[in-house]
Amino acid sequence: MDQTGWVIAAPAKVNWTLRVVGRRSDGYHDIESLVSKLDLADALWFEDRGSGQLELHCDNDGLPGGQDNLVLRAAQALRRTTGVGRGMSCRLCKRIPVGGGLGGGSADAAATLVALNAIWSLGLTQERLAAVGAEVGSDVPLFMAPGSVVMRGRGEIVAPVPARWSGTVVLLLPGIEVSTARVYAAWRPPSEKQANPVLPEPCPDAREWMSRTFNMLEEPAFRIWPVLGEIQRAAGSLAGREVRMSGSGSTFMTAFDDPEEADRFAAAARAALNLRTQVVRTIEQGLTIRRLL
Repeated sequence: MDQTGWVIAAPAKVNWTLRVVGRRSDGYHDIESLVSKLDLADALWFEDRGSGQLELHCDNDGLPGGQDNLVLRAAQALRRTTGVGRGMSCRLCKRIPVGGGLGGGSADAAATLVALNAIWSLGLTQERLAAVGAEVGSDVPLFMAPGSVVMRGRGEIVAPVPARWSGTVVLLLPGIEVSTARVYAAWRPPSEKQANPVLPEPCPDAREWMSRTFNMLEEPAFRIWPVLGEIQRAAGSLAGREVRMSGSGSTFMTAFDDPEEADRFAAAARAALNLRTQVVRTIEQGLTIRRLL
């Protein structure tokens, strides 16, 4: 598989803004969120299998296997939708932390749909693939669109938008696997309406940009895992700017205009808070599959 087949990168995402609008009758929550993609990505290698067998090999033993893995669920959903009987073998190299609010599983599912659409010569449009992705997971459709997006509904309604801010982002990775279901279950409607807009005006200054960000899932997450609130306060003091949780956590992030300043903060946070850090950049390109020789 190293020399033949197809390869595709599945990027991580961060939520700059995240408003929970309310609970739905189907058990989900309606949200509004501004999301950007990052150059931190999983890599997926595919080979066609005419036998119809679906195989997945992953370098992270902590990931769910079988029917619980979003790569296989995406492939199965695509086969149900199209009636195709083809199979595939996928090798997944995980680089996006699991359970960190960076969307790794959803990105892998989206990349699988894009890849198999090409490999199986299905000819489905991006909109049709996004609809299949929404059956697999709420966040899957956002990865179908390039660049920044505003996501609404339970996450399946996606509108691409011009980048509001772009540059260097420092990720703080506590290594705590947070349950998205528990965080949403703990959410309570706020006593006051969130004043900041979900789609802020474009901003060239990273410190000012971070002051415009918000995440309404921080409060319930911090009630369940108080250590996350402690990390945010300490990191914000070190950074001299807002530090935001991405999605339902546990990853935190903050933005810098100067890459060297970002590197210094990442080193300081790593030493002072005893957690992993990673310096990444926002990206605007979409999912692209490449044929290997």
